Parts: sequence; structure tokens; C-alpha cells
Amino acid sequence: QHTGRHTMITLEQIESTTLLQTNAQQWAIDNLDYINSKLPLLGSSLKVEKGEKEGYYTSILYLQPANKVAKVTLCAGAKLNGCLDDCLISSGQLGMSVAQRAATRRTIIYLLDSKRFYAMLESEIEKRHAKYGDKLAVRLNGTSDIDFSAFIATMPHVRFYDYSKVYRRLERNGLSNYDITYSGSAYNDKALAITARAAIKGHRVALAFNTAERKGEFKMPSNVADFDTTDLRFLDGNVVGGLKFKGGSVAKRAAMMDKASFFFTPATFDKLNNIIARG
Repeated sequence: QHTGRHTMITLEQIESTTLLQTNAQQWAIDNLDYINSKLPLLGSSLKVEKGEKEGYYTSILYLQPANKVAKVTLCAGAKLNGCLDDCLISSGQLGMSVAQRAATRRTIIYLLDSKRFYAMLESEIEKRHAKYGDKLAVRLNGTSDIDFSAFIATMPHVRFYDYSKVYRRLERNGLSNYDITYSGSAYNDKALAITARAAIKGHRVALAFNTAERKGEFKMPSNVADFDTTDLRFLDGNVVGGLKFKGGSVAKRAAMMDKASFFFTPATFDKLNNIIARG
């Protein structure tokens, strides 16, 4: 079967696949028409839209992270860095919200029909590039951490950027149109050491802090750049920047202060700085 020039996912494909978690497989069976609809892959967010005041227009791809839908994780560094529980998209049951349904659909297409996925992605990006030109920025890992470099290499005229918790991806990236920021973690000593190495090696590093700067909460360190103003990391130098905790409550953040987490606290930030100072 075809829809335009793209193949359609069939019931037989879904029933025979070993790539989906059991609940995602059943969801796909129940929502086959929705999966094969002509809805776009790329979207936006409030944060990336902040870049418009700088003259840039960002398109972002949101997939279901790690092993929420996929049997094999789509976030290679999630376990080491302890970011599964606090992922941007991890709250709520599978398929409950419009955003969750859309992310689930995209992920199933990515896993079961990669040719259709990449053809759709290329088409959408080219249309947006025709409209915005060099002012278009595309972030493919909105909530995943996949190596899209082979695809990005086929579109050298388009600007791409990402955050990644996979350090070797920064070291190996040789694409002039692909900017990667290392996403640091305070989850354990190994994660801290890799975060410090990224900073020491001169890579740009983003640190998420366990604060929203509400009453009674600690302030963001003064010696980190503000990465909340926009998402346009490719305009920053190779600096260490900070991000506030998005969502949640003061009570939730207070309960996390002494627990292992990828979020930084004053204590773990000091520990990171000490590692960096030792070189």
C-alpha cells in the first residue's frame, strides 16, 4: 500500500515486529489509521520559538525517549546519566495527550518504516528551508538521543543542532552543519567525570539545575551562561551553561536535593568544578 510516494505500515508489520514494547505494539494496532495519516513529523515548542526574536526559526522532532516505545533504547546515555525518570516527555501514560500520541506515532514510523520516516523528514525540512533559508535551525533530538549524523550529512545546506549525553558523538562530529552541545549529568561519579571532560576539552556543556529559583530555592550559579533565554546553542561559544528545572514543584525539587539525579545542586556543581580545576 502507498500514501503518495510513501509506504504505509501494515497490521502484519506491527503484529510481527520485535522492535516495539508490548503496550506500544497494542497501541499501534489500535491506532493504525492515525499512524498512517499525513500529519507532519516536525513541530515546535515555546522555548525554541524564543529564537524568533533573534531571527531564527527552529523545527524540532519529538520522539518517545529511551525504551518507552522502542525495545532498544533511543537514548544511549540515559542509563548512565540517570535521566529516564525526569525526562521531558516521561510523565503520563502512553498515548494520553495529543503530544504523547504524536510522539508515539513518530517513533513507530521511525522504527517500522525508516524509508518513509526519512523521506517525510527530508521533505518537511526542504519546505521549511525554502521558506527560511539560513535562518532555519533543525533539532532532531528533542526528546531522544539518536545518531542522525548520516542523514544530516545528506543536507549540508541546512543547519542542525542537538544536545547529547553521548560524549563520543561530540568528539567524532565532523559536520560543519551540525552543532552538538554536551548535556551534563550529576547522577554519579562517572557521569560527573565525563561532564568535566567535555568542559576541559572545550566543548559546550549544558547543565540542568534542580531549581526554578522560586522562594527558598537556590539561585543559578553566576559563572554559567543562561541557556534558558533561547535554544539557539549554536550562537553560544564553547561555554558551560545552565538550565532551570522545568515543571514540577518546589516540594518535588526539595525532595530530590539529596538523591542521585542528572540535575545539579550547589554541592554537585562544586564537585564538578573541583574535577575541572584538577584538569
